[in-house]
Amino acid sequence: MKQIPAFYFDPVALAPLAQRYGPQFRTAEPFQHVAMDDFLPKEVIELLIAEFPAPTDPCWQMHGPGRTSWQKDPESAKLANDDETKFGPFTRHFMGQLNSATFIHFLEELTGQKGIIPDPSYSHCGMHSTGRGGRLMMHTDVNRHPHGCQMHQFVNLIFYLNADWKEEYGGHLELWDHNRQPRRKIAPIANRAVLFNTGTRSLHGHPQPLTCPPGRRRNSLAVYYYLRERPATDEYAGMQRSVRWFMTTDEDKRFAKERLAVAEQKLATLRGRNFGVTQPAIPFEVPSELVDARSGNVPLYFLRPEETADAPAFVQRHLAAACAARGLSAHEFLRAYRPFAVLGANSSSELAKPGLFTSLVDGDGDVYVVRGPASGELFWVGYLEEVLELPGA
Repeated sequence: MKQIPAFYFDPVALAPLAQRYGPQFRTAEPFQHVAMDDFLPKEVIELLIAEFPAPTDPCWQMHGPGRTSWQKDPESAKLANDDETKFGPFTRHFMGQLNSATFIHFLEELTGQKGIIPDPSYSHCGMHSTGRGGRLMMHTDVNRHPHGCQMHQFVNLIFYLNADWKEEYGGHLELWDHNRQPRRKIAPIANRAVLFNTGTRSLHGHPQPLTCPPGRRRNSLAVYYYLRERPATDEYAGMQRSVRWFMTTDEDKRFAKERLAVAEQKLATLRGRNFGVTQPAIPFEVPSELVDARSGNVPLYFLRPEETADAPAFVQRHLAAACAARGLSAHEFLRAYRPFAVLGANSSSELAKPGLFTSLVDGDGDVYVVRGPASGELFWVGYLEEVLELPGA
């Protein structure tokens, strides 16, 4: 049996760090976050760096930069591994300490949030590595817990493992505000730990291609933490079921248009049809009056073009508050956000039913739901190609 050094977090040493970094985390802009330098003992970070696998190691899976086209080249692409049996022995031991009761208590003290739940399966986190020319599109996170909708992702913790990383190499973690403007850049230097709140407005990524020398990589360890209950706030609209990617290049936009064009072809075959959507597949609560009493599903009816042709009448019946909140005319609103389906109706004869939820798609393929005519919110639910992959569609 191979022996490895033991490392355990000391609650006495962590307590002053929680007091030091807690106020910074809770008041940070554009959303809660904190960068903590020299977080681990020198010998620990050196062991983690030395044990980190090369891009040719069979442990890796290619993930790429996001919702865009990319070269599937392991020398540049983002690589990931969340299988702890493929972590190095000391890395596996260290990652277990990040899910320990001692460390969870530290996170609760730092964030001011009790009831933080770890994920010992490391679902979609673990080890990440990106090479020269690679990037990660700006995005907000999907809930990744293996128990799905039973848990709300709350904070992400990233440890960077990049010794002698220079500013000109790029790869900075960027944090953007809800207006999609950069507010902070954090260099991925070795022994820097970054903790940030993963709300539905927590835009993060490293959208610019890495300019590090050939052979250098942006390496990190990541762990995600969850809450059983997480009420909706300005920063957290509710459970997010898909990663939301934000385009920054012409290639991103071209890719989105191509995906939308394919989805539109399928949508054309669904007009005038309906199917039942299971409630767990819907990322928000649906009023009982919109649920089919026999099946327990929510009917989704796909609109025909003629059913939205009278824009003022359709907007007044289904989208009045959302249209008014954006200061648009009915025609302008429906050009920007095209209605393609309604939740709660089985057929065109039920479109006059009060309180229906309307599904809209914009020019990039993003799908929003307006939850009744009195709601001014556009609730983002995913992309058209994903929505049309629901069972029954």
